[in-house]
Amino acid sequence: MLTKLLKHEWKETWRIPALCCAIVILMTLTAVICFTRMSPPAKADELNAGAFVLMMFYVMTITCISFVLTLYVAVRFYRNLYTDQGYLMHTLPVTPRQLLVSKLLVSTVWLFIVTLLVLWAIFMILIFALPVMVLEDMNLSFSFFMKYAAEYSDALFGMSLPAFIVFNFFYFLVSSMSSALVIYGSISLGQMFSKHKVMGSVLCYIGVTILIQTVTSFAMTPYLTKIVITNRSVSIGPGIPDFMGSFMRNTFIFSFIASVVTGVACYVLSEYLMKKQLNLD
Repeated sequence: MLTKLLKHEWKETWRIPALCCAIVILMTLTAVICFTRMSPPAKADELNAGAFVLMMFYVMTITCISFVLTLYVAVRFYRNLYTDQGYLMHTLPVTPRQLLVSKLLVSTVWLFIVTLLVLWAIFMILIFALPVMVLEDMNLSFSFFMKYAAEYSDALFGMSLPAFIVFNFFYFLVSSMSSALVIYGSISLGQMFSKHKVMGSVLCYIGVTILIQTVTSFAMTPYLTKIVITNRSVSIGPGIPDFMGSFMRNTFIFSFIASVVTGVACYVLSEYLMKKQLNLD
C-alpha cells in the first residue's frame, strides 16, 4: 500500500516542484548569458551596477522559489491530512506511518533536488558574475575552483575534496528530510489548537525553529570558545587560518547530527499526534 501512496503522492505533487526547478535552470542560464555579454567597469574603484543589480535580483528570485517550494510542502501536508481531505485519507486502509512516510519521501526528493540546483546556481554566479562586477583579473573557471579546492580542501574543510563532496551529498539529503519533518511536526502541533489552526501551525514552526537554533548555538558555544582562546592566527594557506579545517569539519559533523536528531524528534512527534491526537474539527 505504501507503494501506491508514493505513486499517488508523486502524481499529485510533481507539477509545482518541477516548475520551480525549471525556473531555476532557465533563470540561471539566462543570467549566465547576460553576464557573459557584460564588461567589467573601467576603473578599479568602480562597480558594474548592472551586473550587481542583476545578481541581487537573481539571488532574491532564487530565494523566493525555495520559499515557494517549502510553502507548497507545508500546504500540501496540511490540506491533505488536516482538512476535509483528511477525513478521506485517514479512512483509507493505511496506517498514519504510511501516510507520513509517503509524503516525507516525495517532499524530501523535491527539496533535495532544489537544494542541489540552488548550489549549482550559486556556483555559476560565482564563475560568471564576479569577474564582470569589478575591474580585477579573476580567473574564476570550473577548473580553477576544482584545482583550488583539491589543493586546500584539508585546510578549508578538514577533509579531502572527495570526502567533502560525499559528506555534503548525504548532509543535504538528511537536511532536506529534516526540513520537511520540522514542517510536518509544526503542522501536527498546530492542529491541537481549538481555533486558528493555521496560525497555530505557523507559531509552532517559528517556535520549533527558534528552539533548534538556540539549542544548537548553546551546544556549539564551548567549542567556539575553545577555538577563540587557542587560536594562534597562523596561516597555512592563502588567507586560511590554521584552525579553519578542524573548525569546519566539526561544524559540518555537528550540523549533520543536529539535523538527524531534529528529524527523528519531529517524525516521532508527527506520527504520535496522527495516531493518538488526531484533530480534524
